[in-house]
Amino acid sequence: DCAYFFYGIGCPHCAQAETVITALVMSGVEIHEFEVYRNSTNAMILNSFFDSYNISDSSRGVPVLFYQGGYMIGDKPIIQKAPYLFSANGTMPCPSPGQTNGEIAITSSASPAEKLSGIELILFVGGAAIVDSINPCAIAVLLILLSSLMMAGNPKRALKAGLAFILSIYIAYFLFGLGLFSALQVAGVTTVIYDVIGFVAIAIGLLNIKDYVWYGGAGFVMEIPRSWRPTLKCLLNSVTSAPGAFLIGFVVCLFELPCTGGPYFFTLGLLANQMSVSEIIPILAFYNLLFVSPLLLVVLVMNYGWTTVNQLEQLKEKHIRNFHLIAGLIMLVLGFALVMHWF
Repeated sequence: DCAYFFYGIGCPHCAQAETVITALVMSGVEIHEFEVYRNSTNAMILNSFFDSYNISDSSRGVPVLFYQGGYMIGDKPIIQKAPYLFSANGTMPCPSPGQTNGEIAITSSASPAEKLSGIELILFVGGAAIVDSINPCAIAVLLILLSSLMMAGNPKRALKAGLAFILSIYIAYFLFGLGLFSALQVAGVTTVIYDVIGFVAIAIGLLNIKDYVWYGGAGFVMEIPRSWRPTLKCLLNSVTSAPGAFLIGFVVCLFELPCTGGPYFFTLGLLANQMSVSEIIPILAFYNLLFVSPLLLVVLVMNYGWTTVNQLEQLKEKHIRNFHLIAGLIMLVLGFALVMHWF
């Protein structure tokens, strides 16, 4: 028997299916393997099979196993059915794109056949991170903390506490992202979910644009809920040192996630089936560095006396609608790019 196995490096579901493929090859079954994430020629071959088998865009992905007259998409079908279908003594010839009779359409936990890389990956991750970074939530929280510390009359303590707070935010978001990424990999993200992620991104974009056109309209804004703010302010006002600011940063993340988590969920959801844990670590480091960069800028300009908390607060309030507009437009572009399968 002969079959073609298409997979992607870093795809967790491909790795699971690979164990069965390896066992079949060792038993004498002829299986040709094609890596499609880093080999554009193999990706074109895979798309020719998808087209000839009339497989819809929403069902296309890897791992996929093509054989004479049929195919299996997803790790579960390959693991469950391939060992019983193929034999070292079989007579099944190798498949070709023109052989479409008797197809078996099974989809489960398939990863996209295209993988973000290079400039495309940097632009995608960077765009989502910038949306996160200009969100008024994180900046407003830092200003409350700095205002409380500056009132104590110790600028050096305010600098140390501000940096400690930012470091804890960075660590908390990094660890949360790593945990969410691992959970998504275990659960499996099908190609249909990518469309859902795209539409969610579009919704986030439209809601941010709503806040530009009609700030506070419909009784909410894409920021920390107003009912939470008094509690948050009391917590921040209780901070008097760098260690305290570091610890409170982890608590503040719980308040900020509903406000800032949209772009983060979007990014991790798209990359969960494209990368391994080792590959996502530098991506998370880059994302969160961009996320906290405006906070670092705020602390530094205040430390050098270039502005005050009140001036920054006024600046934030003056441009808050513009922040929502920029965030909304970027999320719309990313959402439509995902829905239209540009990624």
